[in-house]
Amino acid sequence: MHMRIVTAISGRRWPARILAVAGVVGLASALVFTAPAPRAAPGDQATELTTTVTGGAIHGMRSAGIIQYLGVPFAASTAGPHRFAPPQPVPPWEGVRPATAHGPQCPQSAPLPHVPALQPSSEDCLTIDVYVPEHASGTTLPVMVWLYGGGFVLGSNAQYDSPARLVRDGQVIVAIPNYRVGPFGFLALPELATDDGGITGTYGTLDQQAALRWIQDNAAAFGGDPGNVTLFGESAGGMSVCTQLASPTARGLFTKAIIQSGACARSPLVPPTVDRAYQRSADYASSLGCGDFTTRLRCLREMPVDRLLSSPTTMLNTMDATWTPVRDGVVVTSTPEDALATGVARAIPLIVGSNADEGATFVALLDYARGAVPTAAEYLDWALSSFGDHSDRVLARYPVADFDTPAAAKQQVITDGFFACPALFTTEAARRGGGQVWQYRFNDAPLGQNPLLPGAFHAAEIPYVFSALMGVPIPLPPDADRLSQHIQQSWAHFAHTGSPETPTLAPWPTTTPTTLELSRDRIALSDSFSPAHRCDLWSTISQIGW
Repeated sequence: MHMRIVTAISGRRWPARILAVAGVVGLASALVFTAPAPRAAPGDQATELTTTVTGGAIHGMRSAGIIQYLGVPFAASTAGPHRFAPPQPVPPWEGVRPATAHGPQCPQSAPLPHVPALQPSSEDCLTIDVYVPEHASGTTLPVMVWLYGGGFVLGSNAQYDSPARLVRDGQVIVAIPNYRVGPFGFLALPELATDDGGITGTYGTLDQQAALRWIQDNAAAFGGDPGNVTLFGESAGGMSVCTQLASPTARGLFTKAIIQSGACARSPLVPPTVDRAYQRSADYASSLGCGDFTTRLRCLREMPVDRLLSSPTTMLNTMDATWTPVRDGVVVTSTPEDALATGVARAIPLIVGSNADEGATFVALLDYARGAVPTAAEYLDWALSSFGDHSDRVLARYPVADFDTPAAAKQQVITDGFFACPALFTTEAARRGGGQVWQYRFNDAPLGQNPLLPGAFHAAEIPYVFSALMGVPIPLPPDADRLSQHIQQSWAHFAHTGSPETPTLAPWPTTTPTTLELSRDRIALSDSFSPAHRCDLWSTISQIGW
């Protein structure tokens, strides 16, 4: 019998399909500026629906008070010889191309057992969705480029198709590209490095850079400023932002960054060494019957997509990660933490944050959704497999007896060790490098104390930034919706000015180790973040999950 996860929000019930977006995709809801953003003058909102971009002319559509250009190609198909290769230029098209429907997602496994794929997939998937506010002729708007999460094995731009209020009220352009995930995006083999001048295991990262270059070339076609681009993302999307900060081939492609629940330091998603990635990819190839070094690349390129996705490594089964960007020495040359600490990105203002109850999402997805409830024995086994030689110290600080249930203990360990403290270490590294960084902790519960997803779970803040997911509005109570407006106001103000401080979210200092707490009941500075999340312990563990 298929398990069906259902929860309630504001009197409505949400099936597993929407929870998969809200949770898995997270791995996986009248702005007042200090200096008001430009607004379209009454009667001067004749923003054209047809414009010309690289490749040809496109025609968008009006919806929810903004203009949408959906499914616009920014690179060629990645099929055939372009599988496991850097993205190639988009071929031109004739006539005016309709830009009114999302493109297919890049190949990936289903988000949960017995939950179908959220949309069709194809290797011809490198498209970008662009959301533009009505604006006065001659106005130049900042561009915000969103990178989706999903543990580098899941996700697509279509899942974030409702940034209308952020775009409309914030007077920003939001652009959301697809990028390759799983082995399609991050396979690393020495023969690939030989073929591409050392590039290997960074194809998804290069897809993101191709989209950013497309923005540089085409922002003006939408009224955007190519010199004012904010890169933001959540979970693996946040780590993608971190990776771009560490990439010499991304220099000059963006000017500001927001990292939501995807810290640059110590997480399992941190780019591994190329040798470690080679071993992971070789094991993957062997598991599919492509173990012969002399023929494995051809074997993998000729293999059907479904077979490539049959490996458990392409599914969100554990907190471990097989597929991540790789330190190939060309596209990624250092860990993001080292890049921040050495000042490589000191000129890029940063917002870094985490959620108060991140671990709840992973207990729900990795245990409850599979019909399991963690026991004390299973918690001990999980800690040993996750932390190895450090497990005794972790268990000493998180004894199961201190929590209501073993699930609650596991949830807290994930929150602290995988998200909260890595966010703190990210801000500390950025400050050591001379960067300007603001840290927040999101602590609002969109589902209340729901037994499946209690508190401010991983991805809980997404409906506060995007007011809907998969085109489905996420109804928030009035006080939570006000918090959503404050967050959207702050993010848009950051895009316009380089500072997230607004009349509501101020003071918010960058030079002291304080965190801005964000909830519907309280927006205030806190200096208790580190002890609350036991960061003294996690600071002694150099890498989580390896």
